[in-house]
Amino acid sequence: MRRLVRSLVIAIFSVPPLVVLLVGGAYIVDRAVTDAEVPRNVTLEGRAIGGLGAADLERAIDGIGADRLAEDIELHLPGLTITAGAGELGLRYDREAIAAAAMRVGSGPGVVDDFRSWVRSWYEGEDLEMEFFVDPSATRTFVESHPDRLRSVPIEPTFTGVVGGFEVQRPVPGQYLDHRLVVRALEAALAPSHPPDAVDVAWGVEPTDISDLQLDAAIAAAQRLAVPLRVAVNDHPAVIGAGSVRAWIDGVVSGGTLVPVFVPERVEPSLERLLAPLTSEPGPPTFDVVDGEVSFELGTPAYRCCAADAGITELMYDAAASGGLETVELPVRLAEPDGGRARVESLGIEEVVGEFTTRHRCCQSRVSNIHRIADLVRGQMLEPGEVFSINEFIGPRTREKGFVAAGTISQGHFVDDVGGGISQFATTMFNAAFLAGLDFDAYRSHTIYISRYPYGREATLSFPAPDLAVVNNTPYGLLIWTSYTDTSITVQFYSTKYWDVAESGQSSFRIGACTRVNTFRTRTAPDGTTLDDMVIATYRPAEGLDCNGRAIPRP
Repeated sequence: MRRLVRSLVIAIFSVPPLVVLLVGGAYIVDRAVTDAEVPRNVTLEGRAIGGLGAADLERAIDGIGADRLAEDIELHLPGLTITAGAGELGLRYDREAIAAAAMRVGSGPGVVDDFRSWVRSWYEGEDLEMEFFVDPSATRTFVESHPDRLRSVPIEPTFTGVVGGFEVQRPVPGQYLDHRLVVRALEAALAPSHPPDAVDVAWGVEPTDISDLQLDAAIAAAQRLAVPLRVAVNDHPAVIGAGSVRAWIDGVVSGGTLVPVFVPERVEPSLERLLAPLTSEPGPPTFDVVDGEVSFELGTPAYRCCAADAGITELMYDAAASGGLETVELPVRLAEPDGGRARVESLGIEEVVGEFTTRHRCCQSRVSNIHRIADLVRGQMLEPGEVFSINEFIGPRTREKGFVAAGTISQGHFVDDVGGGISQFATTMFNAAFLAGLDFDAYRSHTIYISRYPYGREATLSFPAPDLAVVNNTPYGLLIWTSYTDTSITVQFYSTKYWDVAESGQSSFRIGACTRVNTFRTRTAPDGTTLDDMVIATYRPAEGLDCNGRAIPRP
């Protein structure tokens, strides 16, 4: 076909001048008529645009462009795919440039070339392609508003000391969607006519402020601080081990640099714990009772390391920075700012909650023992839940402790022994505890009933057993107070009243030749709860006889 047309053209040019004038006139007229239109047989991405004027051409270009910019592009990032329209991602086209190129189709640099293009347009078409470019500002707008823009934030390096070394967090750069990388990837993937279907994009990297080298330098500086430190508390020397010192250290950023510091919240509790054996415990308060009024004097106050606001952390850091060669004298503080007054007052030792008195003859040797044990026990204080055992507190009754020989019961017989008579103190204290509502951790009655004591409600003592031990089963402190005359002994318990106590009955029955006596007690707590219990006593028929009525050898 082309050969045929070419032959016809040659034939025309071979014809006489009149024909040439006719063809030339047609060229001139056609060019003049179609000067504002796209030349014939021109298409844009397969769509005919030949003969379109400027306005129609622009509409055609926008129609094709809108279709192309609506096509999806996949951004492939490691671990994530983002799908968006080409237009959303910032792809654009230049309508004016495309329109101008369409209008220039067939135009040559000279009349002869232009004439040839005009002739060719009658039998040969030309297809143009859309050309796209990336608008960085539009890409940036899309990226910065995308919810998956931030993949991870930078993790700054740090370290913390432990006894065996340092736990280290190395720097980890952050990852984010960088619009500049998206622009470069789109530009590299652009092809004529169509936006790309997919592009590979790397994550942008946000470095940490502190580098690996800075981290290693800070750890080395921290290691130089982890040295044994010599200290003294109240002139008592001690050495804080390097492992303990290392556990005080953290890496922190100061002025843009990672540095090792001592953490006060670790230094001070660590020193208090490590140096506790060199500090003092509080001495117990001393109580007095005059005319029923309780007073107390505080004991020796407790001291702890270290004094508040004394710059202890700075002292330790300076000592470590100096290599630990000098001894640091650490100031101490009162463990309780008031010396313990609030603690003692909180015990609630205010009133008599249980008391009992027993009587005896004057001026016997056993009275000396009763007075002696009363003097030793007087003023003892029990914390809530604490147990007071006479045998644990007094120990063996000896002459060195001020006890003398007097009558006592041993193996069912009345005999003399050092400390004899103190069972009357035990019975008096037992009854005061019974009426105060206290529990008994240990007690035992006499084996022979003695008429000066309440029947079935009494206790005896010997060493190491039997013992009398009472339990402070209240939320308050409990003060044991004793007093005596020539013919009586009184035991009182001072506290805040907790139990309402009543003896609720008594029963007895025979066990062989012996008599078992049960004495019942009802205790009522502040919330109205009642507790019922009992105490027991077992009495032999007479001195020197057991529960089978047989004689017991005299010791």
